[in-house]
Amino acid sequence: MVDDCYDCLFALMTTPTGRSQMIDSNTVSKLCETYWSRHHGYCRALELVVALCSQCGKLIWKNNMDKWHRLVETLAQEFKENKDDGKFELCEKITVVLLSAMKENVQVGPWSTVIYRELSSILQSKLGKSQREPALKLSSAMVDVIGVSWALSDPQNHKFLLLLVHLTCIEVRMMLEDQEYEQIVDQSSLLSSCYSLLENTIHYMTVGPSMALDDRQILQLHSAMVGAFNAVIYFLDTVSKNPVVLPSPVIYASVRVLGSWLAEETTALRDEVYSILPYLLRVGHQSFKEKKELTQTTNSGGNKSPEPVITNSVEVLRFLLPGLCHLSAEEKSRKILIENEGHLLLGQYFSHSWASFSERKNREAEVAMTTMCGIFLNLTVLEVALVTTHQVFRELLAFIITTVPTLALDKSNLVLTANFVVLGTMLIRQQATHLETPQGEVSLFFSAVVKFLRHAHCKQVVENGTVTLHISKVYEDFWEQISELWFLGMQAFSACLPLFPWLSRNILSSGWIPELVDILRLVSVNTADTETVTSFRQLLTELVKQYPTIKQLVIECGGYDLAIKSGMADLENNMKR
Repeated sequence: MVDDCYDCLFALMTTPTGRSQMIDSNTVSKLCETYWSRHHGYCRALELVVALCSQCGKLIWKNNMDKWHRLVETLAQEFKENKDDGKFELCEKITVVLLSAMKENVQVGPWSTVIYRELSSILQSKLGKSQREPALKLSSAMVDVIGVSWALSDPQNHKFLLLLVHLTCIEVRMMLEDQEYEQIVDQSSLLSSCYSLLENTIHYMTVGPSMALDDRQILQLHSAMVGAFNAVIYFLDTVSKNPVVLPSPVIYASVRVLGSWLAEETTALRDEVYSILPYLLRVGHQSFKEKKELTQTTNSGGNKSPEPVITNSVEVLRFLLPGLCHLSAEEKSRKILIENEGHLLLGQYFSHSWASFSERKNREAEVAMTTMCGIFLNLTVLEVALVTTHQVFRELLAFIITTVPTLALDKSNLVLTANFVVLGTMLIRQQATHLETPQGEVSLFFSAVVKFLRHAHCKQVVENGTVTLHISKVYEDFWEQISELWFLGMQAFSACLPLFPWLSRNILSSGWIPELVDILRLVSVNTADTETVTSFRQLLTELVKQYPTIKQLVIECGGYDLAIKSGMADLENNMKR
């Protein structure tokens, strides 16, 4: 009778409704208990759990993470004790269960150490293909769920991580350099695991704590990765020349992992990247188009299933943005970007990202927009003719002008505001002679710019009566991300002053002038950052030079004496005129 019940459950598994019912009725919990209690049919119970993990992902653990932990502990112990080929079958099962976890609720326990030791032993042994592949997949899953720190469990020995990355790079090269497209697609699961491991390792190496590698180890790691990404580029170059091969999951995954590499490394393989850049933009456009269509279908109620949507589309454009930001600063790659209408694509993606952010505060959309601001800023500075005349940049400026005054009201948007302010002031400077936006809206924009620049610093009196300049409390948490933007904003704002004679009204009404003079009188380069003081001085000098009404106010506030005492010759000369 128990076997008949399992047959029924396997039949239910074949439909979305059946799977949903199994999840809602707490079947997963009972199946897990059956497995570790070794009740009749426990092997089939595990098969059902693994199948549900594969089909439904973290949905099945929504209220069952305690069961997940107990199951993983049980599987890890079996993995340790198994000494035959069943060990590698367990690799596959543990991998599926791990990747279904709600990562934020995973608690590292003895099971992670057990798996580390077993995989370390396995990967240092001579392995056949049927043994090596499941071991690499499980290693990748452990890094994905726990982090690269898991592969560094032994603080005195980094050999396991180095070995893991080295083997992964070799595997990528064997798959992409020596096989036909159809064969590569058949191994997409393994390739995806390898890509995930490389992506996580690159991220850890750039933002994680020091791995304490010596120069030789760093060189070996870099060399192995260069070989792997050369193979990725070779694969993408090959499929780009085959009109029969359309963008597919394996191509999207290849573009995504290449994007993670380009975010940190654009000097190695530079010529190869230049050659593949047009294809990367095409794939990025196609993935964006598919993702947008899927979003529209979902929002219109087209997906009624409680399960996650399984789709071929991956928004790889988002992963290309950091690399494109670096490449847009280089002349050759920037020309390729423009020739292939990359600025048009980015303009469309920017609008899409803003819609996603404004509807639900999407963090990924915010990061994408800040990165695109960097790309647009490079184009604004280095491609003046394009920025002055192209409709994409006119529309972008119009959007920023109308958006910043509202965006700046929410301090949680400070990083995005900083990016918009700087890009907007740079664009408005380039397009000032044929600006289409009404003056009233431009005036509100500049008032928001003044507010952003003005409120970044505040004075503070210390015990001995000395006045020091500090980052204001609201800006403190974000200053590392926006400090360079603040200085750029001060420069760009100063450059806009001669172009808008009426701007003096905004500045005067803000009350910033007496505050600026006061700051420069009380604060010296000994009690504040030299670059900050210099920035304030240059702005005040330009304000006095351009606007007689502001010049008069500065004099009334004691600016002339300040200029003489502080050795600000340019300010003094402009006030004498």
